[in-house]
Amino acid sequence: MNPSIQLAQLSFRTIEGLIQEGYTTVIVPLGATEQHGPALPLLVDNEHGLHTALRAAQRLGKTLVGPVVTLGYSPEHAAFAGTVSVSKETLKGMLHDIAESHARSGFKLVYFWPAHGGNGPVLNEVLPTLESRWPGCRVSGLRDVGRYVRDTWDKVPLERGIPLSQSGSHAGEFETSMMLAMRPELVEMEKAEAGNPAPFDTIGEAMMSEGMEAISPNGVLGDQRGADAARGNFYLDTLAEYLAAEVRKEL
Repeated sequence: MNPSIQLAQLSFRTIEGLIQEGYTTVIVPLGATEQHGPALPLLVDNEHGLHTALRAAQRLGKTLVGPVVTLGYSPEHAAFAGTVSVSKETLKGMLHDIAESHARSGFKLVYFWPAHGGNGPVLNEVLPTLESRWPGCRVSGLRDVGRYVRDTWDKVPLERGIPLSQSGSHAGEFETSMMLAMRPELVEMEKAEAGNPAPFDTIGEAMMSEGMEAISPNGVLGDQRGADAARGNFYLDTLAEYLAAEVRKEL
């Protein structure tokens, strides 16, 4: 049998068999295609969403990972070339249709995992209409993105001696380190730069109302320099542990 736990890499007959064997949970990473500063590609959120979900699924057992939703709600990055943002209503429609498809396949739990912060509020808006819409299937997802960030992105770098002004909340050391662990061939460290080091709670409102370019012309919150693959691997494991714990609450 194909050992993959990625839904898109399996045949429909393999998926049917796995569901009969008890693989009735599917994690759906919600990513984005948006700028991540001068050293990183646009697919950062898609990659760390996928890798986190895969590591969490392995911890949970009998869990599959659905195709990554590669487009998200990213209007704050629209001024940067290549960024593709969908509207809130489009994303809500996508979440509905994806959940319906997985419910029709026979999954009992569809869990949406927002790897891009801007998708979190949209997910929260639509979940009440989806969670019990299909008999026999519960739809859920990460509801408290703020707590998740505080317990992982803000906490773990400090434990490793990395100040928040460097680890950052977008395209800083945290995400650059994860990309070095996942897809080093796509990271151009010779182009890495420092961005805005201010705490997110002091610039977040301006970012959403005026755009990222107003607070960080190079699109970085934090500092891309000094990133490390080993640290990135630890970050990914930390996020996976958090995700696995959240999914267990639904089982």
